[in-house]
Amino acid sequence: MDGSGTTEPAGRDNWLGSALVQLAVVVPLLAILVSSIPRHRSELTPSVAFFVAAVAVIDLIPVPGWGGLQLSLSFPVLLGVAILYEPSIAAGIAFLGSFDPRELRRGVSLLKAVWNRSQMALSILAGSAIYHRLAEPASPWTRMLPAILLAAVVAYGVNTLCVAVQTAVHRRLSVRSVLVKMHGRAPVEFLLSYLGLGMFGAVIARFYRVEGIWSVVVLLGPLVFARQMYFRSRALADRLAEQNEILAEQARKLEQLLEMEHHTIDELRELNRMKGEFVAVVSHELRTPVTALIGYAKTLQQPEFANDAAMRKEFLERMERQGDRLVRMIENLLTASRIESHQLPLSIGRVLFEDLVREVIESLAVPDARIRVSVPTDLPVIHTDRQLLSRVLANLLDNALKYSPDGPPCELGARAAGDHIVFWVQDHGIGIPPEELPRIFDRFYQVDSSSTRTFHGAGLGLSLVKDLLGHLGGSIDVESAPGTGSRFTVTLPVRIVADVSRTNVASST
Repeated sequence: MDGSGTTEPAGRDNWLGSALVQLAVVVPLLAILVSSIPRHRSELTPSVAFFVAAVAVIDLIPVPGWGGLQLSLSFPVLLGVAILYEPSIAAGIAFLGSFDPRELRRGVSLLKAVWNRSQMALSILAGSAIYHRLAEPASPWTRMLPAILLAAVVAYGVNTLCVAVQTAVHRRLSVRSVLVKMHGRAPVEFLLSYLGLGMFGAVIARFYRVEGIWSVVVLLGPLVFARQMYFRSRALADRLAEQNEILAEQARKLEQLLEMEHHTIDELRELNRMKGEFVAVVSHELRTPVTALIGYAKTLQQPEFANDAAMRKEFLERMERQGDRLVRMIENLLTASRIESHQLPLSIGRVLFEDLVREVIESLAVPDARIRVSVPTDLPVIHTDRQLLSRVLANLLDNALKYSPDGPPCELGARAAGDHIVFWVQDHGIGIPPEELPRIFDRFYQVDSSSTRTFHGAGLGLSLVKDLLGHLGGSIDVESAPGTGSRFTVTLPVRIVADVSRTNVASST
């Protein structure tokens, strides 16, 4: 096995620590191998050279990596060697035969090459020691198989631990994260494949003892081909699993995009419907005062009205009211457009609220009995935009008058509240159903939007009130119930907040 390319770097590599880990394995392992040569010189037969060559040749065959940890096809041969030879001889065969193809291209340093050989030799040394404590090369299968399976597990554990510790130190990662990365998606299958290789190692050892070297050669050919095909299919399965995950994630994203697109289409349809309604309503609302103005003008041209001063005065007053109504509607439309394009400037000045109330009521040209005013004279002077605040007050009063019967008057009151003033407009009209309250400040929205509705308007008044108060740093609340009327309460700072003023002035420029 080879741990090269196990994980991605998690920062600056720890080359010194990695080298110390490698030396901690290489030096003792070489010392064990060198010291064992005199004791086992008589066992260094041509069969040892055969197994060294077999391991080297097999390691030259490219093997697909699995999760970054490569499974060497020479491992079952080395397990057979662990059965046939003493631990030190088996470790020596593993050290000499474990060949890294990158050594031919000088793709690894000398220390790295020796490290790769040493950690493989150490794992075979541990596995062979375990096997020879439990069984002999000539032991029956009932004893041989459990011993070699345990030896395979020990060899697997030693090899994996060496690679994981060295990689963790080198990449400055935790050993656990490295182990997870090494074993990919199927750690259990990975371990079971090693147990299968352990049984192949037992078969190789038994064939060698019974039939000799050539039986091992005949056995290794199909084994190499089968393992090659297995790992290619395993790699293909992993790639397919990754592609399936990618496709599933893309499908989820597409579903989200489709849902967003459907939502956008619904919004566009609603906006298109509202646009159509708005054009129809505004056309009607504009046509009404214009038609009245034209009618009064034509009437005044009749000869019978030439000497009727009282009638001429009444008609002129009506024409003035219709003209004022038309001007307010146009101003609301222009204001809505400026708010939409962030081009509504602020002009901050001193405002006496009671004077502003009087001006707004006069501009509405309604009988005095229609509005009951309760505004104290000791309110603080407000530093705000006079024109925008008058627009707020005019729209609230116009809305109250429109939805109120001719009997009880609308009420306008105010009071001081610390560094704010609070004023309210109360009507005694039809009221607003609870389910409609969240939408009454939406642009172009009307509680009664049918073509036969009693109360006319473009649905801009309350929307403009909320937007204008946002520019002035204020807020609005509403209390209403069907049949009892509505109360709109505005809270406005006595001095407009500097940040709000700068933000809106900047947006207007």
